[in-house]
Amino acid sequence: MEFLLLWWDNLDDALHAARHEATNIVGFLLAFALFALTGFALVLAPQATLAAIGLMLSASLYDYWRRRRAALANDD
Repeated sequence: MEFLLLWWDNLDDALHAARHEATNIVGFLLAFALFALTGFALVLAPQATLAAIGLMLSASLYDYWRRRRAALANDD
C-alpha cells in the first residue's frame, strides 16, 4: 500500500511539472516543426521560400526601425 502511495505521489509531481512546463515544451515543438518545414520548403521550392524568408526578415527589420524611431521621438 505504501508503494502505491509513493508511486501516486511521484506521478502527481510529474504531472504537475509537465503541466508547468507545457508552454515551453509546445513552444520548442513548434519551433522545431517550423525549422523542419523551412528546410523541406527550401528543398521543394527554394526561390519562393527564400523570397518568403526575405519578406519576413524585411518586415521585422521595418518594425524594429519603426519602433526605434518612435522611441527616439519620445525621448526628445
